[in-house]
Amino acid sequence: MSSWDSVGASRRSSTFDPGGLTGPQRDGDACVVCHKKWPRPRIRVGRLPSGTPVMACEECAKVLLPAAPAPRRHKPSPHKRAAFP
Repeated sequence: MSSWDSVGASRRSSTFDPGGLTGPQRDGDACVVCHKKWPRPRIRVGRLPSGTPVMACEECAKVLLPAAPAPRRHKPSPHKRAAFP
């Protein structure tokens, strides 16, 4: 599945079947999940087979796309290393 960041940029994209979508959903003018048209959906959650982006409102995008993983923290070495002069 895909993940997104705070600006809504999709890192990987799912492909949606346009057969089950309404015209506004296929055009990116309505949320692919809840059909909300205003405010216009801004989060890219996938694409159609033609390459057209599929959009979702912020609330639905949070459900469709998993949260970005937390950054890894560097584990300090158990052995101290000598500093070079």
